Amino acid sequence: MRKNNRQQILDIARKLFLEFGYNGISIRNIAKRAKLTTGAIYFHFKNKKEIYSTICLEAINILHKLFSEGMKARKTPAQKLISTYDSYLKFYYEYRDYYNILTEYKAEYDDEPDTHKGEIQNQNIALLELMATAFTDGVKKGDFKDLDPKMVAFFLSAVAEGMLQFKKLGVMDAAGISDKNFREFMKVIVGQGIQK
Repeated sequence: MRKNNRQQILDIARKLFLEFGYNGISIRNIAKRAKLTTGAIYFHFKNKKEIYSTICLEAINILHKLFSEGMKARKTPAQKLISTYDSYLKFYYEYRDYYNILTEYKAEYDDEPDTHKGEIQNQNIALLELMATAFTDGVKKGDFKDLDPKMVAFFLSAVAEGMLQFKKLGVMDAAGISDKNFREFMKVIVGQGIQK
């Protein structure tokens, strides 16, 4: 068995999930498209849900890397917080398959147990903690109001993710709001809402 079979399975499954939805494919479909046996699939994954959850974890890891790199390249806490919006946009444009899979996570199989649920939640919390840390640094420097860092992180993340959903649905374009316009608005909100 080739070493890269696991990644090949994930790459093919990601495309199939996007094309047919979670309920529209089976392990057999993935095996057929990958030109592998179902046994080869089960060698690497317990079931279809584990494949899907693994793809979601890959997506979150990519987003985490984008957050970390974006923040590292900025100097001030405010710039670091705004960079998370830039990271969300980059994820949306450059990793669209992962973005779409991640936004559909659990939507189609809520009634099935998910062994990766805790890990996925922890990775999402780690993203929010990066934002909260940047905010806390700003509070310590006297740049930001003394607000709950976790709440600020949740708020900014929810705004960015909501904007991306509007973008995906074409609402942003229909309303004539560009990425640049929204980014500038985010800077104003961060500036007026949390800065001293």
